[in-house]
Order: sequence, then structure tokens, then C-alpha cells
Amino acid sequence: MKRIYPILLIGLLSMFFAEVFSGASTMWFLDPWGIFLTFPLYLFHVLFFLWIALEYEKTSIQQLYLFGVIFALYEAWITKVLWAGYMDSAGPGLGTFFGIAIAEYSILVFFWHPVMSFLVPVLVFQVLTGRVFSKHATILLKSRRSLIFVAIAIVVLSSFIANGNSFNIVTANISVIGTLILIFLAWKVSVSSDITSLHLKKKHFWILTAYLLILYVVTFFILLPERIPVTIAPYIFIILSYVVIATILVKSKPSYDFVEPLSEGFYSAEDVFYFSVLLLLGVNFACLLPSVSTALLTISYLFLMVTGPFLFLKVCLGIIRESRH
Repeated sequence: MKRIYPILLIGLLSMFFAEVFSGASTMWFLDPWGIFLTFPLYLFHVLFFLWIALEYEKTSIQQLYLFGVIFALYEAWITKVLWAGYMDSAGPGLGTFFGIAIAEYSILVFFWHPVMSFLVPVLVFQVLTGRVFSKHATILLKSRRSLIFVAIAIVVLSSFIANGNSFNIVTANISVIGTLILIFLAWKVSVSSDITSLHLKKKHFWILTAYLLILYVVTFFILLPERIPVTIAPYIFIILSYVVIATILVKSKPSYDFVEPLSEGFYSAEDVFYFSVLLLLGVNFACLLPSVSTALLTISYLFLMVTGPFLFLKVCLGIIRESRH
């Protein structure tokens, strides 16, 4: 029974950084769709890819990033965003290439899901539990540069939350505060856990896999069926994406990592609290200054669209280079 608490914690963290930060799920914990579809979607994807990473010792930051890239490809089969653009849009923001929405693929596949849906939740989970993979410790070392970087990122992402809530200061605050309360409650009963607590038994992994397969098949045909591609090219592109990334992961060297306590000088649960306060301040200012927030959002969107592919290439080249030694 104790294992359910860290499982809920990692699911809430993924939901928070992916959906609440993007503004896609406003007050999701009061919405049946958010509770019974969106939250399980993120929770089970994180558990699925973490199981593979832990089982085969592919737990480096770069390897987890690539698992997150595969995670992101659900946006083709389930939401059809990678084919037809965001669900509330008339179509792809910058057109398509080989049947793929260029801007959406660049941002969601190369940055948002690998970083915000998977990597950041895993890192924050380790910070909150106070135990971390030894090879992750470097990125969690607190320094003036990293503090400035995180603070700027929080302020920028506040504009995403404000925009997703249509600059409604009430729903924006409820979305953030409500999710933070749930995270706090899950954390309080998970403090004796660590990242290995999320390594499910094999039989549970197969149940999880069966659920995801059913979810993919059912939502493919039921959710926005008018957006299903009628040509073969979009399917080929997505399948090739799976093949390329999976091949790089398989050929990458195992991390052979171990979990150790976080010592003084690294980020802690207290720092997460202070960052949460900064986030709330940023969200409120973003709601009160919609013109500034919109400009910041636009610049950030273009920035992520350009930097996402570079991040992906850097990670892939790094793994390939390391696997040759």
C-alpha cells in the first residue's frame, strides 16, 4: 500500500509540469476528464518509461530525455496534435512536412514532453524525497547560475499558465494552488521513498502496458476522428521516430547508477517551496499584465521551437559518441 503514495506523487508532478504549466488543464482536479483520462495518461506513461529505464539501467539524464521523446509521440495517436495542430486550433501553426505539424512536433516532441512531462518530474521527485541517482546529482547542485536559470524559467512559464487560463486570475490560482496542495499531501506520505520505489513488479508493468494499448486504440478512433490522417506519410514519420529513438536507446550504454542521499548544497524540498511561491507571484502578475504575458509567450514559443531540435541533436550525438567508447 505504501508504494501507491510515491506513484501518486510522480503522477501529480508530471501532471503539474506538463498540463498545469502549459495551461492545457485548468482546474483539472475538479474535472472528470482531467481526473479519469488526463491524469492517468501522464501517470501511466511516466511509470511505463521509468520501468524500462530502471529495469535496463538506462537512467542517465540523456537517456531519460529520449524516453520522454517517445512519451511525446502519444500526441499523434491520442490527441492527433502532431498531425493536425493543437486541439483548439484550426490546423498546424506553421504548416506540415511529410504530414507532420512542424511547430508542434518541434516543441512537444523535442522539448515539452521529454523535459516537462518526464525529466523535470523525475528530478523534482528525487529532490522531494531527498534521495537521488548519483549521476543526477550534478544537475541538482545549487549554484547562483542555476538559481537564476530556474527563476527565469518559472517567470517565463507563468505566462503559459496565465494564457491557458485566459488570464483569469481566479482559475489560474486555483489550478496552481490546488495541484500544489495535492503534491504536498502525496509528498508528506512519500518521504521515506526514493526513485526505485517506482520500479513496478513485472506483472504490474504488463497490466500497465495493456491499459496504455487500450487507451491508444480507443482514443485514436473516438477522440477527434476527423483529424485522423488519410495518407500514409504521417504514420511512417511517427513510426520512424519510434524506431530511431528506440535504436539509440538500445545501443546506449547502461548507466549502472545507484541512489544516494542528497547532501547540503543541493536543491531541497525547501527550495521547491520557494520556487512555488515565485511561480504563484509570476502567474498573478502574468494575469494582470496580459499584453506583456502574450508577448513573452510568443517569444518563448518561437524560442522553444528553434532550441528543441538542437537539444535533441545534442543528446543523440552525446549518447552515440559515448556508446562508441
